[in-house]
Amino acid sequence: MGKQIFLNRRLLIFLAAAFGMTWGAWGVLGWLARAQVVSYGQWPFMALYVLGGLGPTIAAYVAVLSTSAQAPLREFHRRLFRWRVAGWWYVVAIGLPVSLAIVSTVIATQWSPGLSAALSVRPWYMFLPLFAAMIVGGGLEELGWRGVTQPELTRTIGPAKAALWVGLIWAIWHLPLFFLPGVSQYGGNFPIFAIGVIGIALMLGWLYSRTDSILLCIFFHAASNAITAFGFSIPRTSGWVSLVGPCLNLLMGSILLLAVPLRSGDRAAAG
Repeated sequence: MGKQIFLNRRLLIFLAAAFGMTWGAWGVLGWLARAQVVSYGQWPFMALYVLGGLGPTIAAYVAVLSTSAQAPLREFHRRLFRWRVAGWWYVVAIGLPVSLAIVSTVIATQWSPGLSAALSVRPWYMFLPLFAAMIVGGGLEELGWRGVTQPELTRTIGPAKAALWVGLIWAIWHLPLFFLPGVSQYGGNFPIFAIGVIGIALMLGWLYSRTDSILLCIFFHAASNAITAFGFSIPRTSGWVSLVGPCLNLLMGSILLLAVPLRSGDRAAAG
């Protein structure tokens, strides 16, 4: 696979720009935070934090504009704004991550009843504003992960393997957050986190392959983050029970990839 990546100019440009921007911003932020120059909630901290999070979004445009001869910007926008799909795909994009989060939380609390006291679920009407906020706070990453990385890898190794590799790359991209005081991932268990991210990547790879819509992937990503912020999240201090959610994501992603036929060639390749 290394040679295949090396030969893919658009993918290389995207990965270099995304990791360079994100790790650069979060690396500087981590140094400043550990030196107690800034802390979470202050505007310099939040500015660098958001800038790093927008790395894949900005890098997607850098890669597409740098390789317009391969496929022009309008082709990328066609996939980004593709909303004319069957209505039930919207139900899947939003309902699947929400359902999985709720089910995994219920399972975890049944196995470890003491967890119930640690949960703090927000009022139902808070989901919509959280969902809107998470379009920016995570969803826009999909311009890079499913808008560039997934289709570029699909061309050479197929959609299923591409989804797995995107998951691995995506998980590693988050790594600086585990050393950044104040954010939710700080001091967490990266392998457990990576399992969950790979599972989500498999589901998103399946969703993108079936719909050719970056927009639906943005909605899925935003819904996944929103339901976590809503309160359906297993505390990372819960020991082995914290594996329930990530493993359920991985199981569902694997089932979808194995049970539902994928597109053997990404439709975006046609331009």
